[in-house]
Parts: sequence; structure tokens; C-alpha cells
Amino acid sequence: MASTLVHLLILFGGFGQLWSFSPRYTSFNTVQGRHKSQLGAGSSAGEEEGIISVSIQKRFPDTTPEQARDAWMDYHWKKGGGLPIVIVSSDESPKERTILPTLMKEQLLDDEVEENQEDESHVVEISYKVTDAGPLFPGIIPDTHSANVTFEYTNQATVMNWDVSFETTKFYTLYEAVTQWTVGTAATTVEECLTLPRRLNVKTVIDGDIDPFLARKECLEFVWASGGGLPLIPPIPFGDILEEGGGSARRNLLRIPPLITESIVDTTTTEEQSSFQYQLNRPGLTTFPFLLHTHIGNVSFTSTAQGLAIDWEVEFRPYQIAKPIVEKLVEMTVSTLVRNLRVKLLEPDAVVLIKPPRGNANLTMGLEEFGKVSKSSWLGGVLESHLSDVRSTKDQTLSLIQPWTWGRSGEGDELDIVQYQWTGGQSVEEDV
Repeated sequence: MASTLVHLLILFGGFGQLWSFSPRYTSFNTVQGRHKSQLGAGSSAGEEEGIISVSIQKRFPDTTPEQARDAWMDYHWKKGGGLPIVIVSSDESPKERTILPTLMKEQLLDDEVEENQEDESHVVEISYKVTDAGPLFPGIIPDTHSANVTFEYTNQATVMNWDVSFETTKFYTLYEAVTQWTVGTAATTVEECLTLPRRLNVKTVIDGDIDPFLARKECLEFVWASGGGLPLIPPIPFGDILEEGGGSARRNLLRIPPLITESIVDTTTTEEQSSFQYQLNRPGLTTFPFLLHTHIGNVSFTSTAQGLAIDWEVEFRPYQIAKPIVEKLVEMTVSTLVRNLRVKLLEPDAVVLIKPPRGNANLTMGLEEFGKVSKSSWLGGVLESHLSDVRSTKDQTLSLIQPWTWGRSGEGDELDIVQYQWTGGQSVEEDV
């Protein structure tokens, strides 16, 4: 759900931030490639042959080998390790997978656990092999590929050693570089997925006696099924119709752009509170530029003495390279949706008139308005703010190049009706 203001962020120069952070991301890869032997060289630099061997080591504090192994399975073996690939596997053969678009096939071997009774240390080991290199990797000798990943617990941390080797008759230098990059990127993905997630909490209280159940119903219809008034293509709902909604909300939806699917995973109803939980399905490079390893959100509506309390919490693990743009994206989107939802609940049918420029009646040919838009939309918030703007001409002109402050997208202040707080993980400022 927090992916919907991505095109605005592109206008804000988000890609500039993205690429400026890329060198720091690559520094996370502690890749060590070494030549075990050089069997010979062909007539050109592209015709090298030999045994390629790549080793990578990562350290995961306060993590058990089993937790590290599970993260490797979930985020690398099943989801592609943050690489621009698609994994195809079946429930009948979970230990086998096909990698698209390369058509490479791999097989997972049995894992092992070795325990040391003297110091309580133990090692979890995973092995796999390439059974078919596919048509895009000529020269790789069949049945020479072996990969071993060990997770050893020592000094209150798990150390992962990832070793890959195979033999090729050509393209030695190219294949070694590709292996270093792919395995290094996957190892960094496992590392990032074991870190403490970032968490954004957005809160607001609406005066009056509003039923939490009806508020959730309106949220599912207005925000989940219809896009919450954001200036983008409305999402495409699919799947089962949600009983908690008003008829339009379905369990899943597709957002275009980008091609992101989200699902309602749980709903809870008590006498004083109604809530729903949603998640982003299979986030990764295929959902660029919304680069996340994990993403889950919870929206609750609680009846309090002050009124209806709305609490929207998003928990996610961003790619290190994309942390600044993803955090700003989540912050802007959720705060805007909560503000739009406030208006929808308080003034469900309110509109804002689109009026001509002030001060020159000749240009408007006597028209007092050009149309109207829903007040609960992002554009309605922009127009409402403009009509009530009493700032100087200079300040209004400067705001034209700061679209992230338009309408209801600003971060506000201590008196803002919507408050939010970042917790968990490591902030962008702490990274600098």
C-alpha cells in the first residue's frame, strides 16, 4: 500500500538519492574470489578456462544458525536473494528450482547439523548444486558445480560461510565476476533480512462517536479498494470479497504502476477495536523502485474517550541502497492516506471547487469555477490548501518546487492532526 506515491518521488529527485547511495551498498559485500587453479587460457581474454571458486563470509549478531538458515531459505532459495530473477518451483519438488530468465536449474541437498557438546557451539550446513546451467552459460562443465553454506554459532553470533565452485572451459573472468556479484548480493540480502526492521507509526484521533467497525469498513472501501484518493491509477482488486468491507474490497489487489500485489492477511474485531493487517507480496527487485525485503502493515480503529483513534503501523526491511527513497515513500504515502481518510470519515461527500486564477476576470470569461474534486483526495487537499493559503508570494512560489509539501503530504508539526514516529532498525541519518 505504501508504494503509491512512487511517481511523485521520482519528480522529487528520488533517483538521485538512489544512485548516490549505491557505492555504500556495494561495500556490504565482503566477497572474496580466488582462483584455485588456472588450467589454461584460450586464444583470447574471453576464452579462459579453469576452476572458479568464490567465498563469502557474513556475521549475524544475536542470531542462531537455525534462524540464519531459515532466512537463507526464505529470502534466497525461495525468493531469489534480491537478484533481478524469478524463482519457479513446485510444492511437489521444493528442493528443486528453476531460475528465470536464465533457465538455470538448481537442486538443494540435505542440510546437516553438527553440535559441540563442550562449548554449546554448533554448525548448520546447506549444500546445493547446479543440475543444468541453461543456455546462457556455455562452457560450464556439467556436474562440476558445488555450493556449501555453513552457519556456525560462535561468540553470540552466527557466521555464514558461503563457498561456490565450478569448472568452465571458457569465459573464466566473466563467470567469476558474475558469481561474485550474484552470491555477494544474495549474502547481503540474507544479512539485511536478519536486521531489525524499520517501523513507522502514524496516529490521529477524530472527535465524535464513530464506530470502529464502520471506520474500518470505510477504510477498506476507500483506501484499500479505491486507492485512498492518491493521484495514481486505482488498484485492481481480485480474490475473495472481504466481509468486513462494503462490497468492493477484495482480499488481494494489484497496483499499477509498479506491478505490486498486496493481500489482507488478517482482520480482528472486538467491542472497542477493529483492525486489519496487510502485506506486500514477494517484494524485491521485481517491484522496483519499491525495493524491500519484507513489508507488513497493521491498521487499527479504536474507540476512546477522546474519539476514534486511528493507528497505522508499517514494518519493513528496505534494501540498503534504497533506504532513503523507500522511507520517504512510506512516510508520505501513509500520512497522506490517513489525512484523506480523516476527511472521508468526517465529510464523506465534501468537494473542493476548482476556481480560476484570482485577480483577472477577463481571462475567466465570467466563470466562477471550472469543476470540482473530492475533498478527501490528494488533489482536493492541494486545492484546499491553495485556496486558504495566506503565505507571501515568495513562499508560495518556493513551494512549487517542493511538491512533497503540497496538500496533505507534509510532515506537519507538533500541532498537526496526524502524528508519526520512526522506530526500529537504523535511520537514514545514522547511516550517514
